Amino acid sequence: MRIAVACDGLNVAAQASGCASFTCYAVNHGIISGCCNVPNMGITIFESVETLCQIDTDVLIAGSFDEDIRAALAAAGIEPAVTALAAPKEAADAYLHATLMGETGLEDACASAEPLDELDDAFARIEYKLVAQSA
Repeated sequence: MRIAVACDGLNVAAQASGCASFTCYAVNHGIISGCCNVPNMGITIFESVETLCQIDTDVLIAGSFDEDIRAALAAAGIEPAVTALAAPKEAADAYLHATLMGETGLEDACASAEPLDELDDAFARIEYKLVAQSA
């Protein structure tokens, strides 16, 4: 899996279209295993999305998305994800956590009235994501 974060300077871009670069994270078995920065050389939204396709991006994270880039991402099979976080790494980590664990983290699951059921569900989601990535 590859997560791209639209960036302006060292922060997450407020708007995905027209960002200066993409900070790209390689994810293996639910763990970020690599990072690189790719300049956004696209003049149009479609050229920017083509760049993301060439590096096998699965999700693009940004502060917001307009309808044109949402449509281009959907056509390319790239998921748009909105974040309020400023740091690209934190945004990627938060996306991974929400994807693998759902909205309830392990600490919240352990504190609930029925922790075993929620923990079983959390580990089932992790197993499903890992199996899907290796397929």
